[in-house]
Formats: sequence, structure tokens, C-alpha cells
Amino acid sequence: MVTEPSPGTYRFKGSTKTEVSSWANLISKVHLEAGTYTMEGTDWPLGSTSWLFGVQATLIPDDGSGRIDVFRPSHYGPEPVKAGLLECQIFINTTGEVDMTLTPRLYKID
Repeated sequence: MVTEPSPGTYRFKGSTKTEVSSWANLISKVHLEAGTYTMEGTDWPLGSTSWLFGVQATLIPDDGSGRIDVFRPSHYGPEPVKAGLLECQIFINTTGEVDMTLTPRLYKID
């Protein structure tokens, strides 16, 4: 079960029986102006390098130049991006009991 205890904070609680390597995710999309961005999570439950629980984001540039992976574990910025649609996925890629909270934040730094 996923709840939002406060705006932008997501709590994942329950038991997952899905095999590792099959992704369950929560998707959000936002249009960005061109600039340099960084993503922070004040509470990465398994650290900012974990592929078991985290955020992955892909940019679809307005200029039609093709999808670009911009944020992911081990690389949350800073990252220069073109104007376009950013698709963010909060993912869980683990099995067993889960009780984790995440508050990802995207900041434009120029």
C-alpha cells in the first residue's frame, strides 16, 4: 500500500511477493524549463545508490531529440537538461516486508 502522509512524501508499507527484478513504481510527470537540476531525497531509506528502492527519471525533450535518462541511483545530479517532460518513477525492486518513506525533491539550480 502507498500513502501520502504529507504532500510529496510517500510511504510504502506492506508485503511484496513480486520477484526481484520486476518493478513496481509510482509515476509522476512534470514539464521542465531548460536548466540545471538536482534531485534530493532527505530520507533515501536504502541510500542514494540503491536500485532496490529509489527514483528514476527520464526526460522527453520538447525538441524531439529522444528520451534521456537523467536521474537514477548513483546519479541524482546536478544535471543540465533541455526543456521537456520529466517522467519520474519511484520504484520498489525488492521482496518481503516493506515499510519505507521517501520525500524526493527536484531543484532547479540555474
